[in-house]
Amino acid sequence: MIRWAQPQLLYLLLAVPVLLALLAVGAWLKRRDLRRLADPELVPRLTDSRSPQLAAARTACLVLGLALAILAAARPQWGEKLQVYKGRGIDVVIALDASKSMLAADVRPSRLSRAKTELAALLDQLGTHQVGIVAFAGDAHVMCPLTPDVEAAKLFLDIIEPGNMPRAGTNIQSAVETGASLFDPRQQTSKALLLVTDGDNLEGDPAAATARAAREGIRIFAVGVGTLEGSTVPETGAAGTAYKKDEGGQVVISRLAERLLLVMAKGTGGRYFRSESVNLDALAQALDEMQKKQIAGGEYVEYEERYQAFLLAAFLLTFAGLLLSDRRGAWF
Repeated sequence: MIRWAQPQLLYLLLAVPVLLALLAVGAWLKRRDLRRLADPELVPRLTDSRSPQLAAARTACLVLGLALAILAAARPQWGEKLQVYKGRGIDVVIALDASKSMLAADVRPSRLSRAKTELAALLDQLGTHQVGIVAFAGDAHVMCPLTPDVEAAKLFLDIIEPGNMPRAGTNIQSAVETGASLFDPRQQTSKALLLVTDGDNLEGDPAAATARAAREGIRIFAVGVGTLEGSTVPETGAAGTAYKKDEGGQVVISRLAERLLLVMAKGTGGRYFRSESVNLDALAQALDEMQKKQIAGGEYVEYEERYQAFLLAAFLLTFAGLLLSDRRGAWF
């Protein structure tokens, strides 16, 4: 079974029939203009040097080359092999806020969608580190224990949604404590907790969680998602989409509470990043600068990349399409 590493690029294949339609319309317009310029009996004699078969072959090469290039860019994979993970790295636990306030759209398309996109890109840069995933709202749940298989961890990010959380609210203390439980208590270094949230804490004691993280050698790297101006929080119901209101009936504006995140990061020797201006390279470098440990013994499945054949065929077909002549007796 074919697996696609970049399946979203397959939508570009929709451009192929559009291109074919445009080429067909262009050819029809050329024939129409030629009939207007000369008598119908003269048209075959004026165009007798042009070969419709060679023209069709040239077009087919170019269009097929484009389609194969798109398939190559989507990175087809099949065939699996079991790899033993070895290297030096750190343990990184990502605690992602899945509360309803993360649906606010002050960061497009929403805070949660933006966070997932940034985290997926970050995971591609983490190298030999082990990654765990925690989702939290009113309480926290382990979605993925520490693993060197980054691709598996990314799959768990996709399913984190407020509707999948059993308890509403935001409890940062629970997020930190659940994340801390994934680390080896015997280790006092090489532990990073990536806390991704808007900081809108509603329950628990973040100060106590910060103190525990500091005692256990866990450095908190906080990523604040949202803006200081804030936005309304959408709520979807039977009557459609409405906006969250407080007890007085006023529409709630959820704002980025970055002071709490700054204090938590500073209290554990970590760093704070704001989602609007976060530099993934800087965040990845900050994690990479931590003291590393030997990581070995883990096993993960690696898929064989098969894009090379598609790319080679796309190159040859495109090259042939550019060189082919549509004149009789002249192939190139």
